[in-house]
Amino acid sequence: MVEPASSTGPDTLPAPTPGAAGATTPTSVLLVTPRWRRDGGIAAHVQASAAALAAEGLEVHVLAREIEAGAQLPRVSVIEAAGLLDRAAPAALRLGEGASLSPDVIHLHQLDDPDIVRELRERAPVVISAHGYTGCTADAWYFKPGQQCHRGHGPGCIPNLAMRGCAHTRDPRPLPAAYRRTTRGVAALAGADLAISYSSAVDRHLAVNGIERRRVIPLFATLDPVAAAVENGGRRILFAGRIVPPKGLSVLIEAAPAVDGRFVVCGDGWQLEQMRSLAGRLGVGERFEFRGWLEPEELARELAASTVVVLPSVWPEPFGLVGIEAQAAGRPVVASATGGIGDWLEDGLSGLLAAPGDPGDLAAKLNELLGDPARCERMGEAGRRSVAERFSRRRHVDALLGAYRAAAQRWQERPPAPSR
Repeated sequence: MVEPASSTGPDTLPAPTPGAAGATTPTSVLLVTPRWRRDGGIAAHVQASAAALAAEGLEVHVLAREIEAGAQLPRVSVIEAAGLLDRAAPAALRLGEGASLSPDVIHLHQLDDPDIVRELRERAPVVISAHGYTGCTADAWYFKPGQQCHRGHGPGCIPNLAMRGCAHTRDPRPLPAAYRRTTRGVAALAGADLAISYSSAVDRHLAVNGIERRRVIPLFATLDPVAAAVENGGRRILFAGRIVPPKGLSVLIEAAPAVDGRFVVCGDGWQLEQMRSLAGRLGVGERFEFRGWLEPEELARELAASTVVVLPSVWPEPFGLVGIEAQAAGRPVVASATGGIGDWLEDGLSGLLAAPGDPGDLAAKLNELLGDPARCERMGEAGRRSVAERFSRRRHVDALLGAYRAAAQRWQERPPAPSR
């Protein structure tokens, strides 16, 4: 159980409760994450996973630097650690009140810090989730659409960043700091008892970076599907995600002149105004509706009312959570054949794969489905069955608990830590 420990000095964690981490199945977990917010993406996954673990009966505590008011979950306690990201402070001090907890297992999200890993491993087994390409200086791990990198982090990245364009920026000034941050991120993954990823694409990335202790955990649809009527013969195409270059909204807009349909864009990002302008220049502005960032209930309604959901990503999408959200709603998906998308989209069965960065191929695949409502319905049902069988909350929790047990076993077998 998670319980307060005796008082200690600010630079050390209290001694672990004997046998706490040695339990066959953990009864308590501490999630450590920079942001506890309801804003989609990784944050949405962390909150959904926390709620699922709490519903399983685990005592769940969350340690976060930034906490959104009103983001409380039943049976989940959230503790603020304002100095969590302050690398100039001692690691134990950065944990704030979290240093008084003695969980069975500690799970880090978006905190790839080897100092924190070392400090926490004195207390309990440490698991890190790799939500993206931690071992890539540019966080993207590709050279151009459809051309994924197969190199691990190291000095060889430097000429590629400079000459092959994989930096994906015209400003090289942030790259040295990003390279050092990536080095620390790989060290954190290597120092943990287990690294978790959520797709075969990220698992391959961890493998080439020398991370041997790793597992792939299935995600699950975090939106509750709603009933909505799709107009007979409707041609409504939905894009949901951040409006930034890797997500490929520009590819969809360039494909739009060749597609007879209406487009709904749900999301926000720094490229929003550029995309509005692009749609206007191409003469399709009147067919695009930009809805902005939506609350989960609103997005669920938009998914249910769509004819086809599209993921035109140009980078190797680490997973593409909105894809299984669409499938859970019974909607077919057209998505780029890159990254982890192939883990959940069965080409020709639950949707269609398109060449990344190719507006012509994307338009052809959209037209193929929009012109065949019966096929859309069959694909939607196939996707719904696939999500129920492969990406359920039950499978996520079972796999996560198995990972926690494996991490605990490895932690028990570790050599004694040197005295301070």
